[in-house]
Amino acid sequence: MGSKLFLVRHGETVWNLEARYQGITNTGLTSEGLKQAELAAKYLSKVNFSGFYSSPLGRTIETAEVFKKVLKKSYEVRENLKELSFGKWEGLIFDDIIAKYNNDFQNWIRNPFEDPPTGGESFNEIINRGKQEIVKILSENEDGSNILLVTHGGFIVAMLVYWLKISPERWSSIIQSHGAINVVVIDKEIPYISQINFTGHLFKYYSSTSDRIIKNYSKLRR
Repeated sequence: MGSKLFLVRHGETVWNLEARYQGITNTGLTSEGLKQAELAAKYLSKVNFSGFYSSPLGRTIETAEVFKKVLKKSYEVRENLKELSFGKWEGLIFDDIIAKYNNDFQNWIRNPFEDPPTGGESFNEIINRGKQEIVKILSENEDGSNILLVTHGGFIVAMLVYWLKISPERWSSIIQSHGAINVVVIDKEIPYISQINFTGHLFKYYSSTSDRIIKNYSKLRR
């Protein structure tokens, strides 16, 4: 059937709360972020993972450490699993970006494949390194394995956009919540996506917390 990838977004950070672009800047988890990581780890604790990999950034390492404790399994750090570089936007809130780099932002949100953030990385670049890393990871594990990747919202969105062949103008239709789980089976190089942005392990009842990012993108589009 092919190997199954579990792509997990890291838990919440202070910059997430402040709606600041983080990119490759090192940030740590809040207490809520640690809780989200723990709930995600417990939800996946019955899965027999053959491989466990993490982005090298602080927020993903903290998330991976929680998984390591729950799963009792060590992980490998992979540079290519890190977040999209947002260049000069890192550390800025949405309003700051619009004030200083509005043209670049509007170009990026229309087509991030070709138009990167100011001084940052395009979707084509992150997809290329993501594809290469996932091919390498799949080669390191037997066919039919369960593989855990602790990574970032931008990375996950970019890969889902690639796998689903979503058009440039619809890339932001995919949302990633903190601690969300995505499940993709890769069989004969064909992706079969069974879960996107699953957060049922985080809330007893339905939560609309993901609506915040939708409101931000809606407000900032011309």
